[in-house]
Amino acid sequence: MTRTAVSALAVMVLLSAQLPTAVRVQAQDAGMGSGAGSASGSGPLFGSAPLGASADAGFDGEAEDGVDPLGREDGVSPQGRSGTRGTISEIGPGAGEEAQALTATGRAQPVQPFSERLRAVQRRSALAGGGRIANTAYAGDTTRDEPRGMRVGSFLLYPELFTGLGWSDNRAGDANGDSGATYRLAPSLRVQSDWSRHSLGINFRGSYTGYPDSSLKADPNVSSDALLRLEVGERSEIDVSASYGLSMQDRGTAESAGGDQEIHTLGGGLALRRDLGIVGAELRGEVDATYYQGTNGAVANRDRDNALFTATLRVDGNTGATVTPFAEASLLARRYTDACNNLALCEDRDSTGYGLRAGLAFDNGGKISGDIAVGWRSETLDDARLARLEGMTVDGSLVWSPTRLTTVTALASTSFAPSSLAGTPGSVAYSGDLRLAHGFSDALSGEVGVGYTWRDYTGLVLTEQEARATTALTWALTSNVALQGRYTFRRFVSSNAGSSYNSNTIEAGLRFRH
Repeated sequence: MTRTAVSALAVMVLLSAQLPTAVRVQAQDAGMGSGAGSASGSGPLFGSAPLGASADAGFDGEAEDGVDPLGREDGVSPQGRSGTRGTISEIGPGAGEEAQALTATGRAQPVQPFSERLRAVQRRSALAGGGRIANTAYAGDTTRDEPRGMRVGSFLLYPELFTGLGWSDNRAGDANGDSGATYRLAPSLRVQSDWSRHSLGINFRGSYTGYPDSSLKADPNVSSDALLRLEVGERSEIDVSASYGLSMQDRGTAESAGGDQEIHTLGGGLALRRDLGIVGAELRGEVDATYYQGTNGAVANRDRDNALFTATLRVDGNTGATVTPFAEASLLARRYTDACNNLALCEDRDSTGYGLRAGLAFDNGGKISGDIAVGWRSETLDDARLARLEGMTVDGSLVWSPTRLTTVTALASTSFAPSSLAGTPGSVAYSGDLRLAHGFSDALSGEVGVGYTWRDYTGLVLTEQEARATTALTWALTSNVALQGRYTFRRFVSSNAGSSYNSNTIEAGLRFRH
C-alpha cells in the first residue's frame, strides 16, 4: 500500500473514531396500512394510488409525540412531495432498474445501493404482478444528506460521487490473487421527469476500480437504464425501455479461459399494458444483446456475441385482493453474430424456445409484500449434437417493513446463460439473497446482506457456487457529504480444479451528493 493511501485511510479511521454513539429513535411498531389498491400494476391503470398521492394515508399509527421518526418536523421532502422523508415514497419511481442479486454483481462491480434495489423491486412489483410495497417503508439511507436534486426545465437531476480507498487480500479475484490497496471512483446520476401525465426516468451508475503498486489493470463498470412511460387513455399504458451495462468477466469462471473479457450488454423493450376489468394484460417485446471485448492483451471472444429476442404475454389478477394470481408465456429466439456454416468445424448455437410461469402476488396491507412464481424454460439449439438448455425457474421478491426504520428485502431469481464451452449449450443459475437496512438516526444507517448462487452447466460435470456476505455503515457528516464504509466477503467454488478462491475486501470513502 502506498504511503499516500495509508495516510488517507488513517485520516478516515481517526474521523470515524469521533462518531458519537447513535441515539436510537423511538418509533412505534404499529402496523402500516396499504398505500395502494390492487396488488398488480401501478398508477391509475390498475387502481393504485398515483405517484405523489399522500403516503401518510396508510399509517395506522404515528411516531411518538407526533415526531417524524427520521427527525424532520413536517415529514415533507424538499421537492414538495408528500411522502415521509427517507421512505420509499421519497425515492421516486426510478427508471428501468433491475434488481441485482447480491452474488451476481461480477468482478469489481459494487453492491447495488439499497435504495436503488427497492426502486427496482417496486417497479418489478408494479409491472410484473407483485404486491405493491408500502410507501412508508424505510428506504435504507441517511436522511440528513438526502438528495435535494437540481431542476433543469421539467426534469429533476440527482448527481452523486463516491471516492474511496480500500484493501483486499485477493485483488485479482482468482486463485492466485495477491493482497494490496485499491481505490474506487463511482459517479452516478438519476434523472426523473416532473410531468403531470407521462414519465421518463434515466439512471446511470459507474465505477472505476484501480490497483496501485500492481500490474493489474483498472476495472471499469457501468450500469445504465431508461424508462419512458406513456399513458394511453385511462385504461392503457405503453412502456419504452433501454439499458446498457459494462462489467468484467470473473476470472474464476470456466468461461474465462480466453483471458480478461469486458462484457457489454445492450437491451431494449416495448410493452403495452391494458386494464381489462378483473384482469390486467401485458404484451411485451424485448431484445438483449451481449458482446465481449478482450482486454489486457486477450483476444475478444467474438464467438460468444449473441442477441436474445423475447415476446411475452402476461395476465394478472386485478381484484385488489391480498393474494392475486398471475401467469405468463414467452417465445424466444437466440441468434449469434458469428454464424456457424460448417458443423464439422463449429457448433451451431442459434436456438429457439419458450418459457412458462405462474405465481402469486401478495400484499398484506403494505407491511409485507412481494411475489413468487415457478415455471419452466427451454431453449432448443439448432445443432442437434447439443442438449436443450432448460430447467425449472423460481423467481420472487419480498419487502418486509417490521418497523418504520427497518426494511428487509429478499430476491430469488433463475437465469440462463449460453456458453462457448464444447459439449454444453450453456448454464442455469439459481440465486437468492437477503438484505436488511436500519436507520439508527437521520445521520446514521447500516446494512447487512448475504447471498448465494449455484450454477450448473448442462451436459458437463461442471458446477460453480458463490457465496457473499456484506455489511456497511453510512454516516452523514453534512447535508451533502457522508462517510461510508463496507466490508465484503466472497467465496467462489468451482468443480474445476484450481479455480476456487476466497476474498476479503474493506473500503471507506466519502459520498458527495446534491
